[in-house]
Amino acid sequence: MEQIVIEEIKKLFKKKRNTLYNVRIVYIVYTDTINVFFEEQKIGEPTYSYPIGQFTGEMKDKMPEFAKRITIETKVSAKLFNL
Repeated sequence: MEQIVIEEIKKLFKKKRNTLYNVRIVYIVYTDTINVFFEEQKIGEPTYSYPIGQFTGEMKDKMPEFAKRITIETKVSAKLFNL
């Protein structure tokens, strides 16, 4: 599943001018799931967020390492929330 998420990020990352890219990894306490979103924002416009993956809560301890792997392999910064 991790490799699928990385491949999806590579497809969505287009390096457009004046555009910010980010990957957001969010742990949802109530459902014990981890959601992964690809976000892009043209400067001065709203952020568009695309869901690209979902993990079970059991993967919670592996997410900091996965975020580093995303940043290294795709050149898009990954941020953790609620972890």
